Amino acid sequence: MKYENPNIPEDINTSKEHPLKEFSTLLIGAIVLVIIISISLSFGGSWLAGKIPYSAEAKVAALYDVSTFTDNKDHPLLSNYLQQLADKISITQKLPEDMKIKIHYMHSDTMNAFATIDGNVFMFKGLLEKLPNENTLVTLLGHEIAHVKYRHPIKAFGGGIAVAIAMTTISTSTDSQILGDAGLLSTLHFSREMEQQSDIEAMHTLHAIYGHLNGGAELFKIFHHAREDMDADEPAEFFSTHPLDEKRIQGFSTVAAEKGWSEKGELTPLPDFFTKKFK
Repeated sequence: MKYENPNIPEDINTSKEHPLKEFSTLLIGAIVLVIIISISLSFGGSWLAGKIPYSAEAKVAALYDVSTFTDNKDHPLLSNYLQQLADKISITQKLPEDMKIKIHYMHSDTMNAFATIDGNVFMFKGLLEKLPNENTLVTLLGHEIAHVKYRHPIKAFGGGIAVAIAMTTISTSTDSQILGDAGLLSTLHFSREMEQQSDIEAMHTLHAIYGHLNGGAELFKIFHHAREDMDADEPAEFFSTHPLDEKRIQGFSTVAAEKGWSEKGELTPLPDFFTKKFK
């Protein structure tokens, strides 16, 4: 056998593609991969979060002294009244025994109310002072408590925070920054489906307590009128996480017709101290 030593062509291991082109291809590929992973986590995060034990959610919330942010101590009558209503609604909605609702009154002109993890529900003076009767208040509380019942707050945090919270169940230590400094007090963005689910639960609660739906739709009329007073256009439903005000108002009539429930009935007035505390 004759040995041959052929000449090896130069640049045999060098790509003929320009280095910048190769880099661009790799960069684009990496970006696409990150986007695909992010989308997957976004869609799967809510499902994953909903599987986190409620006890783990409570463990993280316990890291925060919520009382330092609320005005319950300065308004005991009002705070106790709201808590008593919340307890009544919790029984009506058949919340699990470990799912305790804690009402926090905020003496602020902000027109808002929201629920966050571990059953913490925040009620602001700016919204409460506009409520005309107890029926409307029960609708508001019933809606926020329903968010807790269906684990909407933890689902809204998504997969990342869910994993962090899950780790607290197997770790000997906890990280007080899991939710960020103000994470517990953040108004979460619930999906439109979550809002609709809570609306329906609030209607069932209202009917169970009073035997009719009168006063419930007034809550969403208040939101609608407030928007008009601020000369703010309501966003198109496709771009909004909340159902449109008109649809939410109409929803009471729709459910009443489906269930054979009355939309008329005696309205329960709010206690005298309720309105006096706002002055």
